[in-house]
Amino acid sequence: MKFGKDLQQYRAPGWEDDYIDYKELKLILKRLEDDDATKDEVDAEFFQALEDNLEKVNRAFLEKCQHLEAVLDQTPVGRERWSAKEPSSRASGGSGGPGTPRHPGTPASLASLSLGPPSSGAADRSGGGVPSPKPARLKATPLGDGREGDAAAAAAEIEAKLAEREFYEAYRMLGRLQTYVWINTKGFQKIMKKYDKRMELRGTAQELGPEFEARLEKEAFCSGKMSILAEMFKSRRPGGVSSSGIAAAGSRPQLQLITGNANSELASEIAARLGVPLTPAKIARFPDGEVSIQILENVRNSDVYIIQPTCPPVNDNLMELLLCASAVRRAAAARVTAVVPYYGYARQDRKERSRVPISAADVAKMMEAMGVDRVCCVDLHCGQIQGFFGPRTPVDNLWATPIAVSYFKTRELNNVAVVSPDAGGVARAKMFREGLEAQGMRASLAMIITQRRSTGELGSEIAQADLVGTVTGCDCIIVDDMIDTAGTLFMATNALKSFGASRVFAFATHGILFRPGVANSCVCVLDQEE
Repeated sequence: MKFGKDLQQYRAPGWEDDYIDYKELKLILKRLEDDDATKDEVDAEFFQALEDNLEKVNRAFLEKCQHLEAVLDQTPVGRERWSAKEPSSRASGGSGGPGTPRHPGTPASLASLSLGPPSSGAADRSGGGVPSPKPARLKATPLGDGREGDAAAAAAEIEAKLAEREFYEAYRMLGRLQTYVWINTKGFQKIMKKYDKRMELRGTAQELGPEFEARLEKEAFCSGKMSILAEMFKSRRPGGVSSSGIAAAGSRPQLQLITGNANSELASEIAARLGVPLTPAKIARFPDGEVSIQILENVRNSDVYIIQPTCPPVNDNLMELLLCASAVRRAAAARVTAVVPYYGYARQDRKERSRVPISAADVAKMMEAMGVDRVCCVDLHCGQIQGFFGPRTPVDNLWATPIAVSYFKTRELNNVAVVSPDAGGVARAKMFREGLEAQGMRASLAMIITQRRSTGELGSEIAQADLVGTVTGCDCIIVDDMIDTAGTLFMATNALKSFGASRVFAFATHGILFRPGVANSCVCVLDQEE
């Protein structure tokens, strides 16, 4: 998906003017294509606009943080904390009016903010249009006949519900702020990559992208402020309210996201897109290498998603996944979903010789035994792996084909042929071709049949490759689920070129690239790899 569409999709209502102006920066770079614009002129305009955007995002981020602090300070727990710490300020009313607590680092103007929908101007920019109900201070009216106690109990119950509502509103605001940080960070990284590409600096000593990413880590919106707000948020939690919830009481189970060490960046991006902060968890190692796991938040009656691909090191990541599932199941989670984009041991899905396990099935049984209720994968190596799970553990096998099809639609391809590098991938290649045809691109289908011979241990090499179909003069797209050692990809590319292919592209969902230098070698033999 193009980043511009991402930015449009994840902008929070009311915050539209606070994001990076990605379109403007792209238009400045496109001026290089004009004959009248010199590189020095474009550089001066681009970097000035870049600095202006950084300043705008930092300023808006700090305003939103201050507003969230003010909201948290005015929750019941926040009021009690600051009332205890600043009795003199509370007695005098401070600058925010009688009884209004103020955080020592919060300006008076922010401390007096109404928690309802913000008005125009700076309050609208910092609040983002997130409604936060003003707490009602209820008092029991003497009713006589012993009804004072009932009225007090009812008032306490209403007060508790208001506190919970305030807490959930703060939670949603924290999630939106997390999304704000993520989308702006991606925007600045993307635009610098475009700059390096336009200036032909990629792969050279003058490339500016890595240096700019290091600078981003020191900017205010990429600093540790979010972690401080998360801790402040947890400390303001009213009694009896879990920080894991984003839904109101009585609705569907609360959503929580937990990640292991396999791909924390992926988990952070998913959390940012959903606007749901990651549930903190401690995942470490004992001195002897054993995995130590502790979930640091209450997950009782929650809908828990564990984001943990079983990529290399496969065994370590698989064990983290199993123990995380066991931990949340023993903590009384309502449902446990394992999000496993890359399913380890998937290639061992049948008995090819005597006295070997069907490891893909054994992994499925272990996940079921640990209490996983549902599994979500991306492009399983073989579809029959879904059958290794029982009927009470459904498997969602998501396809990456739509993403690839939208990319290749933007390429100038002629006489397209979709190629499966082996017999097992024909169904995947056929689906890919159908996706291209749905976009108005006609394509043929071809398959390479390989014969392998053993090289000892667990290795093998391709002895012969035969082609089924015609690729002469075609732009070929090799479609596979993974690239590991890239042996099959090398073979398929060379075979297609020997059979008369014009250009060869490749698309693979899981780029394991186990051996060093595999990625660079792939680029050398292919016209394009994605």
